[in-house]
Amino acid sequence: MPETAIKPFRSHIFVCVNQRDGKPACEDHGAKAALARAKEAMKALPFAKRDGVRLSQSGCLGQCEHGPVAVVYPSGKWISYASADELTRFVLEACEAEE
Repeated sequence: MPETAIKPFRSHIFVCVNQRDGKPACEDHGAKAALARAKEAMKALPFAKRDGVRLSQSGCLGQCEHGPVAVVYPSGKWISYASADELTRFVLEACEAEE
């Protein structure tokens, strides 16, 4: 198989949108709606600011007791957010961070 050069993301933000039957989970707190709002805010930024930052939904991140949660890699910074606005600020800060 030929080797392909893949440019890594500067930051990759994973937002848990997991839902579990009868047990607390991030989607119980509106994680999907918060993610959608953060994606729209990110798209409104100039490309140069958001280039190299990827925002993705994820399944369970194993932090249900702190939910809803998100994590940035490679820094490993975690957030437990209380609102869509708080998640959006977290995402926009990641876009503003220096390389």
